Amino acid sequence: MDMDTLTDVKGIRLEKSLRPSVQVRLADADSIFFGPGKARLMETVERTGSLQEACKEMGLSYSKGSHMIKNTERQLGIRLVERWAGGSGGGGSRLTGEGKDLLRRYQDLCRRVQADTEQVFPEYFPGTGES
Repeated sequence: MDMDTLTDVKGIRLEKSLRPSVQVRLADADSIFFGPGKARLMETVERTGSLQEACKEMGLSYSKGSHMIKNTERQLGIRLVERWAGGSGGGGSRLTGEGKDLLRRYQDLCRRVQADTEQVFPEYFPGTGES
């Protein structure tokens, strides 16, 4: 059976349970600059209080994680993470107010896109929901 159109897909019942999975990325005119990986890095920095610890937990080198944050900051023109050097109290990192705001809005958008996708999914793939 040739399945070139959504109408063709709507006309059959798929035996397998399917669900939509979407990823949201932010882009400017030239490139994608923010997505699930950077959001997770920021979440982990906020939870651990350390960019170094966040990178370790995610299996990233510190230089890779730092580069990810710095590139996004440069792209947006705002500071996302503030860092302070070690000493007797040790160093650390935390999200700035702008970083928290970006992360919150991105997470809200992701939840909305997922919810909206789940709502319309049955129109395109009828009878394929969880059993």
